[in-house]
Amino acid sequence: MSRRFVVALLLGALALAPSFAGAEEDSGSLEQLVAGTAHTKAEHQALAKYYEAQAAEAREVASRHQAIGRAYLGSKGANGKTLQGHCQKIAEQQEAMAKEYNALAELHEAEAKKAAQ
Repeated sequence: MSRRFVVALLLGALALAPSFAGAEEDSGSLEQLVAGTAHTKAEHQALAKYYEAQAAEAREVASRHQAIGRAYLGSKGANGKTLQGHCQKIAEQQEAMAKEYNALAELHEAEAKKAAQ
């Protein structure tokens, strides 16, 4: 994945995450944070908070798809099992994304601790 694509993806995601705005107070503009990568404790903490929020959101999406899958199994439609399988796959993918977001948050928390020293 190219750096430009990753930066564009992160900017787009961050623009949609209101929880990040409060965490970013002292770290300058979002563009500076992403383009220059995080260096300060506050920048790393802001990114950690953002990734934690993304993990929570992914887990929420996973939970919704698990519920939808259960509803499909209970339906009288002929494709209930197939539809439930798709929902289960989406739920698993979202859980995997949540784990990755948590890993990113942990890395930024560790970097924030290093930056504080």
